[in-house]
Amino acid sequence: MEPEIEDYASGEEQPYSDEQVSEEVDRYRRIVLSACSSLGNLQPVTKAVRSGCFGGEGRPIHCVSGTNMEYVPKDDCLSSLKDIKRYIQMDEQGDGKWVLQWLGEWQVLERDIIPIFTLCVKRLLPSTQSPNATDEDREHILKIVTMCVELFVFLTWNMKTESPEVKMRFTQILQMYKRMFAKNEVIFGLLSIAVMHLRKGHNTEREAMLVKGVLYVFRNILAIPDPLISPTSKNMSGLEVHDKLLAILDTELAVDFFMTLLSSADDRRFKDLRPILVDVIYYMFYRVPVSALFDEHGAWFEHSDLKRGGRHPTFGGVYAVSTGEGTIMPVFNAREVLRPFANLFKKPDKIRLPKVEPECPVDYAWRSVDPDAIPILRRIAAVFIESCFNPFIIAMFDDLKTATSIVNDTVPRLLYIAGYFIDVSLANTEIDLGCTCAVVQTQIFGQVMRFTSTYMELKEWSSLEPAMYCIQQILLALSKMRGTKLDSLSENVLSNLFYDGDALDLFVKLCRVYRPTKMRRQCLEQIARLADTFLNTLKAYAESKSGMYIKKKIKRSAKKKAVNDASQPSVSDEPVAANGDMDEDETKEPSVPDSDGELEDSGNEGGVSSDDENIDTEQMVERSFDFARFENAFAVNEVAKSFTNLLAPPSAMEYVYPMLYRIAITCQRPFLFFKKRTMDRLLLMFNDELNFPHRVEMLDLVCWIFRQYMVVMDVPDLCKYYKAEGLNNKLAVECVLAFLKNTRFGTSVKPVITRHVVNLLPSNKDASKNEDDAGVGQDTEDSNQLAAVPPVPVANDTLEDMDDDFDLDQYFNF
Repeated sequence: MEPEIEDYASGEEQPYSDEQVSEEVDRYRRIVLSACSSLGNLQPVTKAVRSGCFGGEGRPIHCVSGTNMEYVPKDDCLSSLKDIKRYIQMDEQGDGKWVLQWLGEWQVLERDIIPIFTLCVKRLLPSTQSPNATDEDREHILKIVTMCVELFVFLTWNMKTESPEVKMRFTQILQMYKRMFAKNEVIFGLLSIAVMHLRKGHNTEREAMLVKGVLYVFRNILAIPDPLISPTSKNMSGLEVHDKLLAILDTELAVDFFMTLLSSADDRRFKDLRPILVDVIYYMFYRVPVSALFDEHGAWFEHSDLKRGGRHPTFGGVYAVSTGEGTIMPVFNAREVLRPFANLFKKPDKIRLPKVEPECPVDYAWRSVDPDAIPILRRIAAVFIESCFNPFIIAMFDDLKTATSIVNDTVPRLLYIAGYFIDVSLANTEIDLGCTCAVVQTQIFGQVMRFTSTYMELKEWSSLEPAMYCIQQILLALSKMRGTKLDSLSENVLSNLFYDGDALDLFVKLCRVYRPTKMRRQCLEQIARLADTFLNTLKAYAESKSGMYIKKKIKRSAKKKAVNDASQPSVSDEPVAANGDMDEDETKEPSVPDSDGELEDSGNEGGVSSDDENIDTEQMVERSFDFARFENAFAVNEVAKSFTNLLAPPSAMEYVYPMLYRIAITCQRPFLFFKKRTMDRLLLMFNDELNFPHRVEMLDLVCWIFRQYMVVMDVPDLCKYYKAEGLNNKLAVECVLAFLKNTRFGTSVKPVITRHVVNLLPSNKDASKNEDDAGVGQDTEDSNQLAAVPPVPVANDTLEDMDDDFDLDQYFNF
């Protein structure tokens, strides 16, 4: 039945009143309702039920009749289904999705479409179909089933591209649909249709689309998120359907069906199904952390030294703390020194969130998992890793070689799946590491690295996060493979990775790329985890080798015509450090001019004649690698500023602490923290109510930094030299000073900055020129390069290069 809708598009635009719009919507609503009412209805069906004993002739002694209500489709239900599909397609052209909303309000899916689908599937299957059914009848039933599957796809499609108002209206409708599909007969019907056609050696285009539609339905219902409910909430478990749905999928062998398709992903017949299977396996483990599969929960450590009371070893144990107003407060315990002023440290630094929250293809909002579902998820994970992981990953990455774009949901989810199941295999000692060796091959690992670099260049931060997670898990797997039967594979991949200077440079850039107004905090946490894993793996590999070399692409510059001006410096044949043209908001290509005798490529600048032409050629060179010098590339302002963002509030501290220790102590650059915002974040570590991993070690490091900071602030020349910034919270500083005077925290490592100042006397020629700027090094906001212009008062053991804009070239020797 075609809807008769007036065409108001002709002529000039007609203004409509609210009453006219309401009448037109009501008329259209009645048309859609008429189509839904024509699908079928419930009718009473009387059945004779035999009971009791039978007589000699086999007749029942007693019979009872029962009346049941069964759904009976109408003869023209196929036409009504087509009308509903057409109305939905017309609805897609608007913004309100009113037809979909009406269908949800009327519960058409539960009351009509699902009953029609299950009845037609029974008539279509060979085991339950009528013996008198003709080919024409079966063709008609197949058309109804196909139309039902198409409507399933329309009704369960996610609304992530719609407006927030539309998303809010459809949240409860989609969750209701998910409960409707979490039934054995519905899952059995969908699975039966797919298997019936896949068993054929060849499918028609319509049959292939039907199988694809069934997989879309499975994907869509798995993707519908349950409401996030606290584990302590009572009488709310009925709202969580995902674990129940997984149990039904496992019971009806739908999981085995998925595993069969995944293990056969290299078959050309299933090429179009691979992206859907990526989503299916992703949503099966939707919002489930790896630790939940093995009952591993994050341990929060608390050192016993922080609980230990005591008195001052020399003066009887009374500490004096100034309140800043001339009042002295006695404190009898080291733990109690900061307790009266806990509110000074309790308020964390204001967390800077992205201006626009990006749509992330991977959802990290972990949920509580039903204990009964954990064994099912474990079995699915084990079967996928042992039977499907390698062929599926290889097939998917082969497809990506010819992909025109990687900016979509499929590629980040594929990277997340690869990293997730490597993580599972590392946590489960019973799984052989060879089951995941496909992704650690040099070719596929190289693709992952290129994807990561591309996402960083395109500023696709939401896609960069799963890519870094995948790299981290690959590095962990390669480290675990060393010394096993897969040692040769690990050695081959690591040698190729660490031989490439551009690959090493990528990890340095990742640590500098964080911008709080553009990226999620979780992305910074992943950067910290990746950096820690990478540096540990690189250090272990470098220590196992007597000598290590890397290749680096450099530029060589030559002139067609010699420069006539003898005062200009000659262009050396040494490599030229290339500076990357990056956005101001993004990280800069690490570079140091004139490093190791190299000249920076500057075109025609520097007085070169316009008649001369520079010819730049790229060349690969080998250089020796020194891990200790390479670590200095991370001791820069950008990294120190980024990693201290994770202190307010503390998160991922087991990965943040090693990096801060590396910057402050290993590379001897505590002055990188002497900024107001950074020091405010370090103050939070004195809050006694905070509890996190490596708390004692972190407190010891922060005390060591504050001891250096206090020395610098007491000497004006050092304060000016390091450009240290004072703190506004004077009372908190007084508390910290009192704490430092009466604790041994921060004293185990020799200080880098002392009060002893060395005066570098200038020559007579430059004495008058540099008299006014003694003690000040040239510095900018993005760099800590210190040009020691005499006379410069500097602390002992700090006369070293302190440039922030590092290039890997300066860490490798010819």
